[in-house]
Order: sequence, then C-alpha cells, then structure tokens
Amino acid sequence: MIKAHFRFESGTQKIIGVSVSGHAGMAEYGDDIVCSAVSALLIAAINGLDEYVQTQTEVTVENGSTSFTINEEDGYKSIQAQTIANTLYLAMLGLEDEYEDYIEVSVTEE
Repeated sequence: MIKAHFRFESGTQKIIGVSVSGHAGMAEYGDDIVCSAVSALLIAAINGLDEYVQTQTEVTVENGSTSFTINEEDGYKSIQAQTIANTLYLAMLGLEDEYEDYIEVSVTEE
C-alpha cells in the first residue's frame, strides 16, 4: 500500500511537508496505474515547486520513499507553493477515494 502523509501547520491549511512511501501492489511493477498516478503527481508537484515557483523546498528520495518540506516565507511564492501542495493533497485524496485498497492518505498538524 502507498502511504501519503501531509503535515499541516496547526490551525491552518498550510502544508509544511509531504512524505510518500510504499507500493500500491495493484499490478506488476511497470503496470500499476496507482503507482504511476502517485509518481506522476509527486514529480509534477516537486518540479512545479522547484522550477516554476523556485521555492525553498527540501526534497529527499531514498529506498522507495519521497518527502519534501516547504520552507518558503516569501508571500507570493508561499501562495504559489501552497497552491501546488494543496492540489497534490486533493489529487491524493481523489486517488484514495477511488483506490482505497492501494493508497492511504493521512494528515497531522504541527
């Protein structure tokens, strides 16, 4: 199962970190549409943060796990970064609704 975890700043809709790990196990490696969807969404979000917004984002990729932390304080860049991060969150929730046996989305506030 894929586990997607979103960390929100307490009392806000501001995402401060995301971590995704695991394999959906819906199909063989290379044919798993859930893994493909999660990978595409995650790569698009990270590329958007890095290339489009040019935000201060720490990305870690290791052993089948990807995580990133958003450290942007600039007002306009922060809004753009949050738009991308919240879009990722909504997309992951949509996948969870459709493929609940293969992906789990969790949230904590800090």
